[in-house]
Amino acid sequence: MTPINAVSLFAGVCALCACATAPLTLNDNQIVPGERVGDVEIGMSLDQLLALKGVPNRTIPMRGTDATTYVYNGLTIAADDTVYWIIVQDARFQTAEGITKGAEQISTRAAFGVPDCVVTKGGQTIYDYGNIYFDVENASGLVSAVGVMDRTTNCKK
Repeated sequence: MTPINAVSLFAGVCALCACATAPLTLNDNQIVPGERVGDVEIGMSLDQLLALKGVPNRTIPMRGTDATTYVYNGLTIAADDTVYWIIVQDARFQTAEGITKGAEQISTRAAFGVPDCVVTKGGQTIYDYGNIYFDVENASGLVSAVGVMDRTTNCKK
């Protein structure tokens, strides 16, 4: 092997190793039921959340718990030591099926099927699918928010 080929091979291996060790970025605005919204993941530590998203626009302690909600543009995230709940209120985030804030309730149900439960509270109806739920405004029939958790708690079992 010539010295030039050896140097080229070494440079190529170094480049591949650098790519293999680079952190995965999830900046895709994807809502993945039970897992993540964009780059915010269920189960990530509070330190990771704050390092990733920075200072929230607002924080709200959750009464009777050690948890706090962290409000960012279009996202409300609940965490104690780890993120366990993400609410999406921004149409730039969407599911693989294209469901986002402002989608029609009928499209949401067509994409996700029969919900585990349906809960009506005031002017809102929640369609709960276990690891994702959709808040729908009764008057308009449009999705006003999407919630992502490991397992939602809207259904009483």
